[in-house]
Amino acid sequence: MLTVHHLETSRSQRVLWLLEELGVPYALQRYQRDPLTRLAPAALRKVHPLGKSPVITDGDEVVAESGAIIEHLADLYAPSAAGDLAHLVPARGTPEHRQCRFWMHYAEGSLMNWLMLKLVFNTLPRQPMPFFVRPIARSICAKAAHKLVD
Repeated sequence: MLTVHHLETSRSQRVLWLLEELGVPYALQRYQRDPLTRLAPAALRKVHPLGKSPVITDGDEVVAESGAIIEHLADLYAPSAAGDLAHLVPARGTPEHRQCRFWMHYAEGSLMNWLMLKLVFNTLPRQPMPFFVRPIARSICAKAAHKLVD
């Protein structure tokens, strides 16, 4: 049985979505972040040495990192999916397959860095802080986001 090790507010939502779309049965093992540090629990390290989510166990195989998991699921389960999902991944060796891989790795690599920076710069000024610091934090974050992300 395939198991998804799901850490709250992690990128494992995309893995769950793909499994639902493919109609693949799975078990869900939930983990909660430490409320103070927001880090994953030590129990997740027992599944994979990175101690991060997403990670799946598929039989004896342990797969970490959302891009690798998506490739694993698409390679193993998309060909047997019903209807349009059977063509989720274009045939290997075709230009369409290379384009598909490019966009997946772009989304997981280059784009995700920008999205995380955007999230940090938008979230930081809303955190608890002295009232006189808030305008400074808002200004610094807005300028940093404009220079680095926008």
